[in-house]
Amino acid sequence: MWEWIDSHGLAATTKARARMLNTGADLSGAYVWPRAEPGMLSLGLRWLALTFRIDDQLDEDDSDEQPGSRSQAIEELCGILHGAPAQPSPVADALHGLWEETRTGTPASWRRVFVASFEAFLRSYTLEAELKAAGRIPELPEYLGWRMYSVGMPWLWDLDELRLPLFLPDSVRTCEAMSTLRRAGSLHIALVNDVFSVERESMLGYPYNAVSLIMRAQGCSLQEAVAQVAGLVAEHARTVSRILETDLAAELRHQHLPPDAHAAALDYGQNIALNLRGQLAWHASVRRYVTTDITGPWAGNYPDDLLRQTD
Repeated sequence: MWEWIDSHGLAATTKARARMLNTGADLSGAYVWPRAEPGMLSLGLRWLALTFRIDDQLDEDDSDEQPGSRSQAIEELCGILHGAPAQPSPVADALHGLWEETRTGTPASWRRVFVASFEAFLRSYTLEAELKAAGRIPELPEYLGWRMYSVGMPWLWDLDELRLPLFLPDSVRTCEAMSTLRRAGSLHIALVNDVFSVERESMLGYPYNAVSLIMRAQGCSLQEAVAQVAGLVAEHARTVSRILETDLAAELRHQHLPPDAHAAALDYGQNIALNLRGQLAWHASVRRYVTTDITGPWAGNYPDDLLRQTD
Protein backbone atom coordinates (compact mmCIF):
# COMPACT_ATOMS: atom_id res chain seq x y z
CA MET A 1 0.00 0.00 0.00
CA TRP A 2 2.69 2.49 0.97
CA GLU A 3 4.73 1.82 -2.16
CA TRP A 4 1.63 2.67 -4.19
CA ILE A 5 0.91 5.79 -2.10
CA ASP A 6 4.46 7.00 -2.63
CA SER A 7 4.51 6.21 -6.35
CA HIS A 8 1.41 8.38 -6.87
CA GLY A 9 2.49 11.20 -4.57
CA LEU A 10 -0.59 10.85 -2.37
CA ALA A 11 1.30 11.71 0.82
CA ALA A 12 4.14 13.80 -0.52
CA THR A 13 4.81 15.95 2.56
CA THR A 14 5.78 15.14 6.12
CA LYS A 15 2.42 16.36 7.40
CA ALA A 16 0.48 14.39 4.80
CA ARG A 17 2.43 11.24 5.59
CA ALA A 18 1.79 11.65 9.31
CA ARG A 19 -1.93 12.05 8.65
CA MET A 20 -1.99 8.91 6.50
CA LEU A 21 -0.07 6.98 9.16
CA ASN A 22 -2.49 8.12 11.87
CA THR A 23 -5.40 6.98 9.70
CA GLY A 24 -4.37 3.32 9.66
CA ALA A 25 -5.94 2.45 6.31
CA ASP A 26 -4.20 -0.92 6.39
CA LEU A 27 -5.83 -1.85 9.70
CA SER A 28 -9.21 -0.62 8.49
CA GLY A 29 -8.93 -2.81 5.40
CA ALA A 30 -8.06 -5.85 7.47
CA TYR A 31 -11.35 -5.36 9.30
CA VAL A 32 -13.37 -4.62 6.13
CA TRP A 33 -12.15 -7.74 4.32
CA PRO A 34 -11.09 -10.21 7.05
CA ARG A 35 -11.61 -13.15 4.68
CA ALA A 36 -9.75 -11.72 1.68
CA GLU A 37 -6.66 -13.30 0.16
CA PRO A 38 -3.56 -11.06 -0.11
CA GLY A 39 -4.15 -9.84 -3.67
CA MET A 40 -7.70 -8.74 -2.97
CA LEU A 41 -6.66 -7.16 0.33
CA SER A 42 -3.87 -5.21 -1.37
CA LEU A 43 -6.34 -3.83 -3.92
CA GLY A 44 -8.79 -2.86 -1.20
CA LEU A 45 -6.12 -1.10 0.86
CA ARG A 46 -5.23 1.09 -2.09
CA TRP A 47 -8.85 2.08 -2.51
CA LEU A 48 -9.04 2.93 1.18
CA ALA A 49 -5.85 4.99 1.14
CA LEU A 50 -7.12 6.96 -1.85
CA THR A 51 -10.52 7.68 -0.34
CA PHE A 52 -9.12 8.65 3.05
CA ARG A 53 -6.97 11.12 1.11
CA ILE A 54 -10.05 12.50 -0.67
CA ASP A 55 -12.00 12.66 2.57
CA ASP A 56 -9.31 14.61 4.41
CA GLN A 57 -8.81 17.09 1.61
CA LEU A 58 -12.51 17.81 1.21
CA ASP A 59 -13.77 17.55 4.80
CA GLU A 60 -10.80 19.13 6.56
CA ASP A 61 -8.54 21.02 4.15
CA ASP A 62 -11.17 22.66 1.93
CA SER A 63 -12.05 25.42 4.37
CA ASP A 64 -13.70 27.62 1.72
CA GLU A 65 -16.01 24.82 0.54
CA GLN A 66 -16.95 26.60 -2.68
CA PRO A 67 -19.70 24.47 -4.28
CA GLY A 68 -18.51 25.18 -7.81
CA SER A 69 -14.91 24.10 -7.36
CA ARG A 70 -15.88 21.12 -5.26
CA SER A 71 -18.52 19.98 -7.74
CA GLN A 72 -16.04 20.30 -10.59
CA ALA A 73 -13.47 18.18 -8.77
CA ILE A 74 -16.04 15.54 -7.82
CA GLU A 75 -17.55 15.29 -11.30
CA GLU A 76 -14.09 14.91 -12.81
CA LEU A 77 -13.45 11.99 -10.46
CA CYS A 78 -16.85 10.48 -11.31
CA GLY A 79 -16.03 10.85 -14.99
CA ILE A 80 -12.97 8.66 -14.59
CA LEU A 81 -15.27 5.79 -13.60
CA HIS A 82 -16.98 6.21 -16.98
CA GLY A 83 -13.80 6.30 -19.04
CA ALA A 84 -13.03 10.03 -19.06
CA PRO A 85 -9.33 10.96 -18.96
CA ALA A 86 -7.84 11.86 -15.60
CA GLN A 87 -7.15 15.53 -14.95
CA PRO A 88 -3.60 16.44 -13.80
CA SER A 89 -3.81 15.55 -10.12
CA PRO A 90 -2.26 12.77 -8.01
CA VAL A 91 -5.73 11.78 -6.81
CA ALA A 92 -7.22 11.61 -10.30
CA ASP A 93 -4.24 9.72 -11.69
CA ALA A 94 -4.38 7.21 -8.84
CA LEU A 95 -8.13 6.71 -9.28
CA HIS A 96 -7.72 6.15 -13.02
CA GLY A 97 -5.14 3.42 -12.59
CA LEU A 98 -6.95 1.80 -9.70
CA TRP A 99 -10.26 1.66 -11.54
CA GLU A 100 -8.64 0.19 -14.65
CA GLU A 101 -7.09 -2.55 -12.52
CA THR A 102 -10.28 -3.20 -10.55
CA ARG A 103 -12.74 -3.31 -13.43
CA THR A 104 -10.74 -5.76 -15.52
CA GLY A 105 -12.55 -9.08 -15.77
CA THR A 106 -15.63 -7.97 -13.86
CA PRO A 107 -19.19 -8.21 -15.22
CA ALA A 108 -21.04 -5.08 -16.30
CA SER A 109 -23.70 -5.67 -13.63
CA TRP A 110 -21.09 -5.45 -10.85
CA ARG A 111 -19.42 -2.40 -12.40
CA ARG A 112 -22.74 -0.55 -12.48
CA VAL A 113 -23.36 -1.28 -8.80
CA PHE A 114 -19.85 -0.28 -7.72
CA VAL A 115 -19.84 2.93 -9.75
CA ALA A 116 -23.24 3.95 -8.36
CA SER A 117 -22.04 3.38 -4.78
CA PHE A 118 -18.76 5.20 -5.32
CA GLU A 119 -20.45 8.14 -7.04
CA ALA A 120 -22.91 8.43 -4.14
CA PHE A 121 -19.92 8.54 -1.79
CA LEU A 122 -18.16 11.24 -3.83
CA ARG A 123 -21.24 13.38 -4.42
CA SER A 124 -21.98 13.56 -0.71
CA TYR A 125 -19.10 16.06 -0.53
CA THR A 126 -20.77 18.28 -3.11
CA LEU A 127 -24.09 18.07 -1.26
CA GLU A 128 -22.48 19.15 1.99
CA ALA A 129 -20.78 22.12 0.32
CA GLU A 130 -24.11 23.19 -1.19
CA LEU A 131 -25.87 22.92 2.17
CA LYS A 132 -23.17 24.94 3.89
CA ALA A 133 -23.28 27.63 1.18
CA ALA A 134 -27.05 27.86 1.67
CA GLY A 135 -26.62 28.10 5.44
CA ARG A 136 -28.87 25.09 5.97
CA ILE A 137 -28.32 22.47 8.66
CA PRO A 138 -30.24 19.25 7.96
CA GLU A 139 -32.43 17.34 10.37
CA LEU A 140 -31.09 13.96 11.45
CA PRO A 141 -33.26 11.80 9.12
CA GLU A 142 -32.17 13.81 6.08
CA TYR A 143 -28.55 13.57 7.14
CA LEU A 144 -28.74 9.80 7.58
CA GLY A 145 -30.10 9.55 4.04
CA TRP A 146 -26.70 10.46 2.62
CA ARG A 147 -24.59 9.39 5.58
CA MET A 148 -24.97 5.73 4.68
CA TYR A 149 -23.09 6.55 1.46
CA SER A 150 -20.65 9.15 2.75
CA VAL A 151 -19.25 6.64 5.25
CA GLY A 152 -18.10 4.61 2.26
CA MET A 153 -19.25 1.16 3.34
CA PRO A 154 -21.54 0.41 0.35
CA TRP A 155 -18.72 0.59 -2.20
CA LEU A 156 -16.34 -1.21 0.18
CA TRP A 157 -18.84 -4.06 0.39
CA ASP A 158 -19.26 -4.01 -3.38
CA LEU A 159 -15.52 -4.67 -3.58
CA ASP A 160 -16.02 -7.65 -1.26
CA GLU A 161 -17.65 -9.49 -4.15
CA LEU A 162 -14.21 -9.70 -5.78
CA ARG A 163 -13.08 -12.23 -3.18
CA LEU A 164 -16.11 -14.50 -3.61
CA PRO A 165 -15.95 -17.53 -5.94
CA LEU A 166 -18.62 -15.84 -8.07
CA PHE A 167 -20.32 -12.46 -8.38
CA LEU A 168 -23.69 -12.16 -6.68
CA PRO A 169 -26.80 -12.39 -8.85
CA ASP A 170 -28.65 -9.10 -9.26
CA SER A 171 -31.63 -10.71 -7.55
CA VAL A 172 -29.53 -11.02 -4.38
CA ARG A 173 -27.99 -7.56 -4.60
CA THR A 174 -31.35 -5.84 -4.95
CA CYS A 175 -33.57 -7.92 -2.66
CA GLU A 176 -35.08 -6.17 0.35
CA ALA A 177 -33.19 -8.29 2.88
CA MET A 178 -29.77 -7.48 1.40
CA SER A 179 -30.62 -3.80 0.95
CA THR A 180 -31.75 -3.55 4.58
CA LEU A 181 -28.66 -5.41 5.77
CA ARG A 182 -26.33 -3.07 3.88
CA ARG A 183 -28.16 0.04 5.06
CA ALA A 184 -28.20 -1.00 8.71
CA GLY A 185 -24.55 -2.04 8.59
CA SER A 186 -23.52 1.20 6.91
CA LEU A 187 -25.39 3.38 9.39
CA HIS A 188 -24.06 1.42 12.36
CA ILE A 189 -20.50 2.12 11.24
CA ALA A 190 -21.31 5.71 10.23
CA LEU A 191 -22.75 6.52 13.65
CA VAL A 192 -19.81 4.90 15.43
CA ASN A 193 -17.60 7.10 13.29
CA ASP A 194 -19.61 10.18 14.25
CA VAL A 195 -19.05 9.50 17.94
CA PHE A 196 -15.31 9.02 17.54
CA SER A 197 -14.89 12.02 15.22
CA VAL A 198 -17.19 14.62 16.79
CA GLU A 199 -14.50 16.39 18.81
CA ARG A 200 -12.14 16.77 15.87
CA GLU A 201 -14.88 17.75 13.45
CA SER A 202 -16.28 20.32 15.87
CA MET A 203 -12.85 21.93 16.21
CA LEU A 204 -12.61 22.16 12.42
CA GLY A 205 -16.12 23.60 12.06
CA TYR A 206 -17.53 20.55 10.27
CA PRO A 207 -21.24 20.31 11.17
CA TYR A 208 -22.37 17.08 9.46
CA ASN A 209 -22.19 14.68 12.37
CA ALA A 210 -25.11 12.95 14.09
CA VAL A 211 -23.90 13.94 17.55
CA SER A 212 -23.56 17.60 16.56
CA LEU A 213 -26.94 17.64 14.81
CA ILE A 214 -28.71 16.20 17.87
CA MET A 215 -27.01 18.70 20.19
CA ARG A 216 -28.06 21.55 17.91
CA ALA A 217 -31.66 20.38 17.45
CA GLN A 218 -32.34 19.49 21.09
CA GLY A 219 -30.03 21.84 22.95
CA CYS A 220 -28.68 18.88 24.89
CA SER A 221 -25.21 18.09 26.19
CA LEU A 222 -22.53 16.17 24.31
CA GLN A 223 -23.00 13.16 26.56
CA GLU A 224 -26.77 13.15 26.07
CA ALA A 225 -26.34 13.31 22.29
CA VAL A 226 -23.76 10.52 22.33
CA ALA A 227 -26.17 8.38 24.35
CA GLN A 228 -28.87 8.89 21.73
CA VAL A 229 -26.48 7.98 18.93
CA ALA A 230 -25.41 4.89 20.89
CA GLY A 231 -29.06 3.87 21.00
CA LEU A 232 -29.28 4.15 17.22
CA VAL A 233 -26.09 2.12 16.87
CA ALA A 234 -27.58 -0.65 19.01
CA GLU A 235 -30.77 -0.59 16.96
CA HIS A 236 -28.84 -1.03 13.71
CA ALA A 237 -26.82 -3.87 15.24
CA ARG A 238 -30.05 -5.67 16.12
CA THR A 239 -31.31 -5.16 12.57
CA VAL A 240 -28.13 -6.63 11.08
CA SER A 241 -28.40 -9.66 13.38
CA ARG A 242 -32.08 -10.20 12.58
CA ILE A 243 -31.65 -9.87 8.82
CA LEU A 244 -28.70 -12.22 8.75
CA GLU A 245 -30.32 -14.85 10.96
CA THR A 246 -33.82 -14.87 9.46
CA ASP A 247 -34.75 -12.58 6.57
CA LEU A 248 -31.73 -13.12 4.31
CA ALA A 249 -31.73 -16.87 4.81
CA ALA A 250 -35.44 -17.02 3.96
CA GLU A 251 -34.97 -14.82 0.90
CA LEU A 252 -32.14 -16.97 -0.42
CA ARG A 253 -34.23 -20.12 0.01
CA HIS A 254 -37.09 -18.40 -1.81
CA GLN A 255 -34.85 -17.56 -4.76
CA HIS A 256 -33.81 -21.22 -5.23
CA LEU A 257 -30.24 -20.23 -6.02
CA PRO A 258 -27.60 -22.75 -7.08
CA PRO A 259 -25.64 -23.97 -4.03
CA ASP A 260 -22.51 -21.96 -4.88
CA ALA A 261 -24.47 -18.70 -5.28
CA HIS A 262 -26.41 -19.38 -2.07
CA ALA A 263 -23.18 -19.96 -0.14
CA ALA A 264 -21.54 -16.85 -1.63
CA ALA A 265 -24.50 -14.66 -0.66
CA LEU A 266 -24.41 -15.93 2.93
CA ASP A 267 -20.64 -15.39 3.08
CA TYR A 268 -21.13 -11.84 1.81
CA GLY A 269 -23.80 -11.10 4.41
CA GLN A 270 -21.72 -12.57 7.21
CA ASN A 271 -18.82 -10.32 6.25
CA ILE A 272 -21.04 -7.26 6.68
CA ALA A 273 -21.87 -8.41 10.20
CA LEU A 274 -18.18 -8.98 10.98
CA ASN A 275 -17.48 -5.40 9.93
CA LEU A 276 -19.54 -3.95 12.77
CA ARG A 277 -17.20 -5.20 15.47
CA GLY A 278 -14.14 -4.73 13.26
CA GLN A 279 -14.76 -1.08 12.49
CA LEU A 280 -15.43 -0.37 16.16
CA ALA A 281 -12.03 -1.90 16.94
CA TRP A 282 -10.38 0.16 14.18
CA HIS A 283 -11.83 3.43 15.47
CA ALA A 284 -10.60 2.64 18.96
CA SER A 285 -7.12 1.68 17.75
CA VAL A 286 -6.01 4.48 15.41
CA ARG A 287 -5.09 8.12 15.92
CA ARG A 288 -7.11 9.41 12.98
CA TYR A 289 -9.52 11.32 15.21
CA VAL A 290 -7.12 12.83 17.74
CA THR A 291 -6.94 16.62 17.90
CA THR A 292 -3.31 17.17 18.87
CA ASP A 293 -2.34 17.99 15.28
CA ILE A 294 -4.87 20.84 15.09
CA THR A 295 -2.83 23.78 16.30
CA GLY A 296 -2.91 27.44 15.31
CA PRO A 297 -4.50 28.57 12.03
CA TRP A 298 -5.58 25.41 10.22
CA ALA A 299 -3.58 24.93 7.03
CA GLY A 300 -4.66 21.40 6.20
CA ASN A 301 -2.74 18.18 5.88
CA TYR A 302 -2.36 17.78 2.13
CA PRO A 303 -1.19 19.92 -0.79
CA ASP A 304 -4.10 21.59 -2.60
CA ASP A 305 -3.83 19.41 -5.69
CA LEU A 306 -7.45 18.39 -6.14
CA LEU A 307 -9.59 21.51 -6.12
CA ARG A 308 -9.58 24.34 -8.63
CA GLN A 309 -11.36 27.49 -7.54
CA THR A 310 -14.12 28.45 -9.99
CA ASP A 311 -16.58 30.44 -7.86
